[in-house]
Parts: sequence; structure tokens; C-alpha cells
Amino acid sequence: MQAVQARNQSIWKQVYQDAILELDSGFLRSKLEAARKAIEDRLCELRSGGGTRREIMELGDAQRTISILERQEQFN
Repeated sequence: MQAVQARNQSIWKQVYQDAILELDSGFLRSKLEAARKAIEDRLCELRSGGGTRREIMELGDAQRTISILERQEQFN
């Protein structure tokens, strides 16, 4: 079970990193959407137990960052 949780934690972090490091505006929107979904999926998993307080805080920070980037993307 811990291996699955570690893998799921790695997945959302990788998708999130791909989004925030994207420089091509043509790909940014879809990567932001993928990151938002990966973060939300991981939060749903954690509601049924597991995860650490640190990861939950990281997920919240990531959600806020994605929201900021989405708002900026709307103005470009």
C-alpha cells in the first residue's frame, strides 16, 4: 500500500512540475489542467486516509500556484 501511495505522490508532483516549468504557451493551458486534475485526484485519495501533513500542505500550495498561473494565462 505504501508503494502505491508513494507512486501517486510522485505522479501529481511530476505533472505539477511539468506545468509550472512549461515555457510554450501553446502547451501551458493543457498542462495546467492536467496538474489541477492530478492534485484534485490525490486530495481525494488522501481523504480516505494516508498521506502526510506535509504532502497535504504541498498540495494546497500547488493548487494556489496553479490558480495564479491560470489567471495569468487568461490575460495573455
